[in-house]
Formats: sequence, C-alpha cells, structure tokens
Amino acid sequence: MNPDIAQTRKTCDYCGRVLHGRSDQRFCNDSCRNNFNRRKRAAEKIEEHENTPEIFRIIKKNYELLKKVYRRPMEADVSGTMKTEEFLLMGVNPRFCTSSFTDSQGMTWFCMFEICICVGETFTFVKDFPDQAKI
Repeated sequence: MNPDIAQTRKTCDYCGRVLHGRSDQRFCNDSCRNNFNRRKRAAEKIEEHENTPEIFRIIKKNYELLKKVYRRPMEADVSGTMKTEEFLLMGVNPRFCTSSFTDSQGMTWFCMFEICICVGETFTFVKDFPDQAKI
C-alpha cells in the first residue's frame, strides 16, 4: 500500500473507523452520525440552574394567587389595592416574576404574565397590563 494513500484515508468523526464510499462522507453509519450530533448538542446546551423548576413553580403560584384574589378582567386604568403586609402573608413572592417595567409616574411594576403588582411599604397595587403577556 502506498504510504501517501494511507495518510489521506478519512475516518468516521465519531468512532474513528476508516470510511469507504463518497469523498464527503463523515460517518460510517447512521448510528455514529446520530451519536455524534447528540453529543454535540449536549455539549452546546447551557446547563440550567438547579433552582429553575422551583422558580417556575413560584411564578405559577404567584399568578394563581393573584387570579384568585383579583377578579378578572380588571377594568382599564383601575388597580386593586391591598395592604402590603396582608399581600405578603397571602403567599405571593414578589422576587420572582416574568417581567417588570417602570411606568410614567416612576412606579416599578413586577408582572406575572399580564397581572402586575407594585409593592409599596404600606400598600400593594395590582393591575392588568395585557401587553406584558404578548410575545
């Protein structure tokens, strides 16, 4: 066998076997191709934080609590009000939300989908902002 030919032989990108056939072939069979691509996608995938499922559960719980307390849909430009102490005792965790924004009056609203809250020292305001849930 010619040494130049042996050096130019292509091998499978997954298992390293010598390839026979097309010049642009990268894998020896479908199994190697699938395993290679699975391993590549797994390496590229960003590992999620260990608390991610719990955070999603808290956001969903916040949303469900707000839906129960405030009858929907709320009228435009009308907000519900509750004492902040009672609001927090209800079980809502305002640290976790789907989005937030600051309105024209400088109030910061934290949203659980379309239901948004503005937590103050004394009172908490709840209001519908349908645009917050749009994709």
